[in-house]
Amino acid sequence: MNKVSWIVVAAACAVAVSLRLIDRPEMNFSALGALAVLCGAVVRPVWLGILIPLGCRVLTDGILEAKTGHGFYGSWMFDYAAYVAIFALGRWMQPKNIVTAFGTGLLAAAAFFTISNLGVWCMPHEAGQYLYPQTLAGLTNCFVNAIPFARGTFMGDIGFSILFIGAMQLVTLLVKHESPVVRETATADR
Repeated sequence: MNKVSWIVVAAACAVAVSLRLIDRPEMNFSALGALAVLCGAVVRPVWLGILIPLGCRVLTDGILEAKTGHGFYGSWMFDYAAYVAIFALGRWMQPKNIVTAFGTGLLAAAAFFTISNLGVWCMPHEAGQYLYPQTLAGLTNCFVNAIPFARGTFMGDIGFSILFIGAMQLVTLLVKHESPVVRETATADR
């Protein structure tokens, strides 16, 4: 990865962290899934690509825990596992245009919805209490009750996947197509 690509990744990190820390009306509207898609597509080595979205999530969870007492919760490890799965989707699909970024963002949102809500169902929360009965009906109820939160997840993962992948492609195109005349002139001026 070149220096310019790192700038896009850093900007995506700033957006993802900021969105988690500001009050907003849309529940679960986040750029963390899209950040995991971007890192899967462009960051090498793999361990660093996984570490970036997880690090942003740990940072924001820590801040939210300090501010509200609700940064970490019973099923947090499932959310983190979802980001690893989303990273793998980005690495596998290698989105390079709006269509593949849309598709990867859609799959990312579906993965986060499924994995995170499975965690809500199967992990105890405050005082060791389960939020839902450990039955098929309880699992179904958990997923149905999560639908209002899904809107923000899908909007964020799809929209920011398109934005981040689009920004990366634009920057790459601009760097590749820098005019040879400009480079020669800049070199001659030295």
